[in-house]
Amino acid sequence: MKGFAKVMKRAPHIVSSKVGLASKSTDVEFDHIRRKYEAIEKLTSLLASEGQTFLNAVKRMLSSSTDFAREFSLLFHPFGREYDLERRHPEAVQTLANLTDYVTFIDQLRETLRPEQDLIASRIVAPLQEVEAIMKSVEKAISKRDHKLIDFDRHNNAYTKLKDKQNRSSKDDQHMFKLETECETAAADYEFHNDLLKEELPQFLSMATRLITPIFYSFYYMELNIYYTTLERIQEFAKGKFDISENNLLSHEHKYATSMTAIVAQMEQISIRKPTPPSARILQLAKSGQPLTQMQPKDNLGPLPEATEVSAPPPAYSAAEAAAVPEKASSYVIALYDYAAQAAGDLSFSAGDRIEVVERTPSTEDWWTGTLNGMQGVFPGYVLYYTHL
Repeated sequence: MKGFAKVMKRAPHIVSSKVGLASKSTDVEFDHIRRKYEAIEKLTSLLASEGQTFLNAVKRMLSSSTDFAREFSLLFHPFGREYDLERRHPEAVQTLANLTDYVTFIDQLRETLRPEQDLIASRIVAPLQEVEAIMKSVEKAISKRDHKLIDFDRHNNAYTKLKDKQNRSSKDDQHMFKLETECETAAADYEFHNDLLKEELPQFLSMATRLITPIFYSFYYMELNIYYTTLERIQEFAKGKFDISENNLLSHEHKYATSMTAIVAQMEQISIRKPTPPSARILQLAKSGQPLTQMQPKDNLGPLPEATEVSAPPPAYSAAEAAAVPEKASSYVIALYDYAAQAAGDLSFSAGDRIEVVERTPSTEDWWTGTLNGMQGVFPGYVLYYTHL
């Protein structure tokens, strides 16, 4: 509550000073020291953040490399030796032969880089975090000095305003005496904190600079050491196994993009990836003699209805009798199961519905055309059986 009361007292003066209605004191010497402190504080925070970021990046690199090596090994051994990957893909033989060694290599690389990671954590990140903690205390001292300056300006403005007032009353003189006392007290408090910071803050900046400068250079060389150690270990592992003479990343990226384009084109040619046209469309294509494999995804056609594996009773007609019935013969069939239309042109019905056959084929494995309740459409023949006219 005490701090809140001070904030409320300072608020009118802060607003007035920002709009130019109240004077604001400055100390050029302290402002210069403050700019130096803010620069050091920003660099310290940035260096601490970069140190922790780099340390986390190394840890993530090793962790992801281990996961990649293990998952890659599983990918190339989907069914153990049964898949016979070496015979089917001879270009992968060398990769298969070195997968186990690669997993071991990543584990060894982690152990090799562990001391460097510990050095970054103990010699770079930890000291910088301690400096940041000290700087928070310094910031509190600077903030307190700023508050004392606001109090001084607030009392000084009130005192000056009343002092310059013409025809002051005796009550004004008594109040002016009070304001003068408050102004002198506020000035003494402000000068104490201001002089203290002007004396000790440069010493702190000098010590911080002497500490941060070697930390910066140490961090730089630790980064290089990790980089070159990793590169050297990779080259040792790849020696005699892989050709890494071509280290142009753009070239590798271009080769990868080219190979992926060819793979995607091959996948597009796989017919099982294309949507299957609906039953009514299949019937039309079958009648016209057009092969179904020419259907393109752009036709925006839905899939065929899934045929459930059921043991339906045999039709009342034998195969010979069914073949002897004309395709345009008018007959009725009874539905054994429910069927919901899967696409436009299909006929929906429920078990027990009596469907008039308009057009059919000799086989119940085909799609027939029928009428039910005034609606005409196609339906699978295996879900019904014949009945007499």
